[in-house]
Amino acid sequence: MIVLTFEAAGYRDAQGRYAKRSANLVEGLRGMTRQQSRALVADLREEAPKRTELFAQGIHYRTDITAGGIKSTIYVRGEHAFLLGYIVKGTRAHEIPKGGSLAQMAKGYPLRFFWEKGPRGPDIYYFWSVWHPGTDPDDFVQRALDERWPEMRQALYKVARRVVVG
Repeated sequence: MIVLTFEAAGYRDAQGRYAKRSANLVEGLRGMTRQQSRALVADLREEAPKRTELFAQGIHYRTDITAGGIKSTIYVRGEHAFLLGYIVKGTRAHEIPKGGSLAQMAKGYPLRFFWEKGPRGPDIYYFWSVWHPGTDPDDFVQRALDERWPEMRQALYKVARRVVVG
């Protein structure tokens, strides 16, 4: 989960009073946050693994106005959301299922999958458990953030300049 928080602390005029520009700051931050969140979600979907597209399509955002400013939460939902940590951090080699064949027997079926280089050649194979070799980390989140950050910083600068200049 990615959380972007922009605090609208308020703008003081020369006499130390909060000026009406504080409302403009919150409004500008809200629009900028939504725009940048949409763009970051698009970048994340572009960088995410795309074997079936289901994981990438599950990336969404939500923007909330809080007491301190604007908060945007970018998250993954759907049946493949649990994969986020495994994709970003990778996995060690492990047995599937972790409980071995007893865990699968309790479910009433063996694992079933297509194996290109199986012992009988390309075919559908059935096993009660398998040894997964693990996966390499794929920090697509950091790549998307690195790509988007210069534009996000520029957008935030534009909002601040609009509020200060008027």
